[in-house]
Amino acid sequence: MNLEQYLGKRIKVTFVNNKVLEGFCNTFTNKLDTEDELYDEISIETDKFSYVSFDESEVKSIEVIK
Repeated sequence: MNLEQYLGKRIKVTFVNNKVLEGFCNTFTNKLDTEDELYDEISIETDKFSYVSFDESEVKSIEVIK
């Protein structure tokens, strides 16, 4: 999964547990810069939270919202 392509875009994320979050993708971290170096990570800003971070192993699908 190429998480970097979502940087700077408004997205809808469906997680593997079927929970859904919508927000603006404001950071991307390459897996080599993460603590465990296993997965790329992004964070989004939602209406409720200013910073929600997750890695690609938690994501079922991502959709760009226009």
